[in-house]
Amino acid sequence: MKDMMIKINNLINPLRMIADKVGSPLLDLSFRLYLGWAFFKSGMLRAKDYFNGSWDTQVFLFEMEHPVPGLDASLAAPITTIAELALPVLVGLGLFSRFGAAGLFVMALVIQLTYQENYQHILWMALAASIFIKGPGPLSVDNLMVKWLKRDSTI
Repeated sequence: MKDMMIKINNLINPLRMIADKVGSPLLDLSFRLYLGWAFFKSGMLRAKDYFNGSWDTQVFLFEMEHPVPGLDASLAAPITTIAELALPVLVGLGLFSRFGAAGLFVMALVIQLTYQENYQHILWMALAASIFIKGPGPLSVDNLMVKWLKRDSTI
């Protein structure tokens, strides 16, 4: 029985190595890009309202549709717009990605608490939490910076 398990393990081992070296980094990257794109699209729509002179629509939305607890709508609209444009870029690039993921997690949580009928936000919170806990993965600027800092510190 033990010999058979060793043979199966030896057969599976190349697949495991491919998953670890290729699959996992690509999965991390896809999580970051998906999460970042969801928020960035929203930020672009808000910015479009600003540049089209219809910013009052955004302020109205933050007053009536999805108020941010403890924040006036005239402040929530620009803060959210800036966050939805900046944080997804950080997450997508994997640059200070834990900071970006924490911000997106909080935003998704607020959205979920104000728009409870849409469960998409729970997925966003799970992805943001995963990035925050695990980090951005090897295909990230953060990873390159850590390697560069470690290399420089040994000199």
